[in-house]
Amino acid sequence: MSPDCDINEIITPFFFQIHYNHNMKKSTFALILIITLLTTLNGDFIISGENNPEEDLIYPKKILEGPDKNIYIYDSQDAFIKVFSPEGKFLRKIGGKGEGPGQFKRSDAADFGFTPDGRSIYFTEFFRGHKWITFLDPDGKLKKTLKYNFTGNYGVLRSFIHNEEMIFLQRERSGKEIRKGDIYYAHYISELIIMNSKGRETTIVLTRENPSTISFVRRGGDTGIPFNPLFLWGITKRGNVLFTDGTKNYLKLLNRQGKLLKNITIPVAQAQPVTKKDLDEWRTRRKEFHNNRNRSWYKEFGSVIEKYTNSIFKYKPSILGMQITPTGNILLQCRTEKEDLFDYLLTDDNGKLLVKLTSPFFKIKITKSYIIVRLFTDDEETKIFIMNRQSSEEKDLTKVESINM
Repeated sequence: MSPDCDINEIITPFFFQIHYNHNMKKSTFALILIITLLTTLNGDFIISGENNPEEDLIYPKKILEGPDKNIYIYDSQDAFIKVFSPEGKFLRKIGGKGEGPGQFKRSDAADFGFTPDGRSIYFTEFFRGHKWITFLDPDGKLKKTLKYNFTGNYGVLRSFIHNEEMIFLQRERSGKEIRKGDIYYAHYISELIIMNSKGRETTIVLTRENPSTISFVRRGGDTGIPFNPLFLWGITKRGNVLFTDGTKNYLKLLNRQGKLLKNITIPVAQAQPVTKKDLDEWRTRRKEFHNNRNRSWYKEFGSVIEKYTNSIFKYKPSILGMQITPTGNILLQCRTEKEDLFDYLLTDDNGKLLVKLTSPFFKIKITKSYIIVRLFTDDEETKIFIMNRQSSEEKDLTKVESINM
């Protein structure tokens, strides 16, 4: 951890503001990246950057700090990983949409990361994506692909390389389908597996099968069921697994074989029951969404939601996100009574509360050098704020309260 510093010496955070590009065709939903550099020099705000198509962020998804301290942002719209310097300058983009090695085939559902030695970027893809892990050098040149030795229909939703022989993958499979009356309930299987350097599955650490979608027809025209328990996991420095489904006031710590080592009690509120009001509000939102996009589709398929009047799942997940921080602490994003606010709890690895922060930011991440903050604005813009780290994780996280976005 870095030493404490005087508040007047806090170095420059930089700010990514993303907004609609009204000069593009109306049929294209686009967001333009504006880089705003804030400094303490004379108290001035320095604004830089141009509406350069190379820099555009349209649907920014995962954001990581690279081994080089650059910021890597995956944009699912054009399937590029876009790289920015610690000063916010656009440097290059990596990947792109395509069928070949080194490209993203399933651009809207992909995950990326860095190998432990920091020499490679890797990415994985979901259903209908490439059936391999792609490895690139920091400039985006293809190094290799590692094919999975799996069978059947599957997709990889998340990935984490702990070492060459311990690659953690969240694999999703189609499960059974059950008909109740005129509704089909499709089940999906979530598995946390370990794969070796030859692409072979060595261990299934966790597995879970839940009903996930409903439809009037078999395997088609479906809608996701609300309040499904989550599948949140992280890997500790020792290679153990931290897991929660979001509905408990404890986290499970498992070894690599899936054996429970202990439950870690955490200071979160008890998950609340799903009420009739919750389901009514869900149906109203889904109906408005579909009718604004495709009324005929809703009439034929989407109206299945009107028959979903009793929730299969009894509790709403109270934990919405989890991160194991660089120092081994645990950062939890939790539901509050207000839809536009979240509780962020930073605990140590034994669940002891270090910091609690209530915030409108819908995503906060702690990296080695930065605090990364994301926010949806009232006019549906996305703002990404990246603040340079100055002290301990506890002290740097509390400074998020002072951010005015």
